[in-house]
Amino acid sequence: MKTRLPGLLSSLLLAGICTFFHLAAAGQMILGLDKDSLKNAIAQSGNDTGKVNNFITLGQQYENNIPDSAIYYYQQANQLARQLNYPAGIVRYINNYTAMLNVQGKFDESLKLHEEALNIIEKNHLDDLRLKTLMNIGVAYQMKGDFKAAADHYLKSLPAFEQTAPPESLSILYCNLCGLYRTLNQPQKALEFAKRSVAAAEKSKEPYTIGRSYHCMANALQNAGKDNERERYLYRAYDIGQQIDDIDLQETALINLGDLLSNTAPPDRSFSLFSQALPLADSLGDVYGKSLALQGIGHALFKSKKFKEAESIATGSLHFSRETEQHETEAKALLLLSDIKIALNELDSSVYYRNQYDSVYASIVNKDLLKNIQELETQYQVEKKQSELLRQQLLIEQKNRETARQRTWLWLLLAGLAVMTVLIFWGIRYYRQRQLLNRRNMEALKAGQENLRLKSLMEGQLLERQRISQEMHDDMGSGLTSMLFLSRAIQGQDNLVARLKQTAQDLIQKMNEVIWVMNHEQDTLDRLIAYMRIHIAESLDNAGIEYSFTTTDPLPTLTLNQEFRRNVYLSSKEAVHNSIKHAGATQVDISVNVTDRLEIIIRDNGHGITTNKNSSGNGLVNMKRRMEQAGGSFVIQTSDPGTVVILNAALPL
Repeated sequence: MKTRLPGLLSSLLLAGICTFFHLAAAGQMILGLDKDSLKNAIAQSGNDTGKVNNFITLGQQYENNIPDSAIYYYQQANQLARQLNYPAGIVRYINNYTAMLNVQGKFDESLKLHEEALNIIEKNHLDDLRLKTLMNIGVAYQMKGDFKAAADHYLKSLPAFEQTAPPESLSILYCNLCGLYRTLNQPQKALEFAKRSVAAAEKSKEPYTIGRSYHCMANALQNAGKDNERERYLYRAYDIGQQIDDIDLQETALINLGDLLSNTAPPDRSFSLFSQALPLADSLGDVYGKSLALQGIGHALFKSKKFKEAESIATGSLHFSRETEQHETEAKALLLLSDIKIALNELDSSVYYRNQYDSVYASIVNKDLLKNIQELETQYQVEKKQSELLRQQLLIEQKNRETARQRTWLWLLLAGLAVMTVLIFWGIRYYRQRQLLNRRNMEALKAGQENLRLKSLMEGQLLERQRISQEMHDDMGSGLTSMLFLSRAIQGQDNLVARLKQTAQDLIQKMNEVIWVMNHEQDTLDRLIAYMRIHIAESLDNAGIEYSFTTTDPLPTLTLNQEFRRNVYLSSKEAVHNSIKHAGATQVDISVNVTDRLEIIIRDNGHGITTNKNSSGNGLVNMKRRMEQAGGSFVIQTSDPGTVVILNAALPL
């Protein structure tokens, strides 16, 4: 559900709905079977493995409509499978039952059962069930918010899934990856996996899988701003939910549609959609869906200026979220109550709810915990390296003692056999060979010790860069977001609001550039060119200027240091900025040529630039200084019409 919550919290809420649909089918769900026939088959069969599988299949028929019945039949399957010592039945029970635990928010219990499933799979060589279990573990981690662990499990299973899995299972995994990449704010990858999910689902021709993939595509389209296309997918998913009587599909389609229309249609439409979703969430026992529906109803009433009714619903939503430990929707309810109190001119109450919201949001983001974890990891790595260095020193000392002991025995032997010239000769030769070998070993150990010291130092610097980057993102991001929130409260000062918003956006852009420079994963030439292409093109697009961007293809694989990337990027950005702000250009052409040097040529059709000695613009001075720091040069040439800026620097071998 779309929300005004900032940053991480917003992405978590948006990802939650997409993730919700991945659970049931991951356990080999088969929908649309006749429940009475399954019950008769169970009643007439003996206690065997077939009865276990029938219990599981029957539970699947109730999972998205009557969850209590689904849980009952899954537990019956578990009890019989353990009685029969049927390992595959136990694993299938876990793969289905944990879907219900995830909906209820019992992620730790779900992960514990999956750990048992993996042990059973390893012990009994149930390789055909391993991939489904790994994917379900990824789902639990994703819903829990541990996205690194989720990605690890998904990507481990992806190659094997693409080779062997049926289309419906492959569609589930693609949809999971879509939700994960949306959470990690990578909309292009999310949309790519959403398209794969729809293609695999339509190939399977299984209605539930198709409906779920349509929800996945709708969520991915939200990031692309394609609301009309997104609305069509949501209605198609809702129609499928009605056709197969699947409350789960219907509920989520209504919530997503309510979210979409809350910003594009009159409030009564979103109010109606959320009101329809609320009883469906109650029937499923879906506490998260109920929290979202209550929140949507309260927001629709607020937009309709029915502030007292909105206050009542938002207060109820707040109490329910707290009772069910739904911290994300608790934060949304607090923020909505703060807005309502402003509308009711109860400013003290608004500040009270806003402070509570800040507290809840801080507990969700948990910056202090993240910092403590980073510090502990850094400390652990340092201690580990120090321990390794100490071990190497002890080995060197042991070698020295061994050498001294061997030297003593050798001299005693030589003294005792002084009269035996031949033996003395061979003894001396042996001694010299041993000395040479020991010296080489000691040199190798010392070299290894130095390598470990340097590696430890570099890793410590990398961890520190990551920690500083994270703290800048968290602390500065929180402050800038607060500036944007404060701008809403300023009435009748449009110029001040615009300046405040522009200042916040500029600071966010500068902070993102600093974080990009510090990110060691961006230390390659192709990442530098890609980053320049995206951000310079965005500046030119925003200014309404035609442009072209060409580059050498293919680009060599080179690693660049942080200072070089920063100086080249900022110099290029300043040159384009001059074309936009000062040259009055309508066309800018940028070409990047790569040989043993990096050459960037920026040409515009503006009215030119003054380059005499009396010109003291800081931009030109800064470009010249940055390119000198990068070991290169900066040249400005005038043309008719316009200006040509040439940035040239040697690339590392």
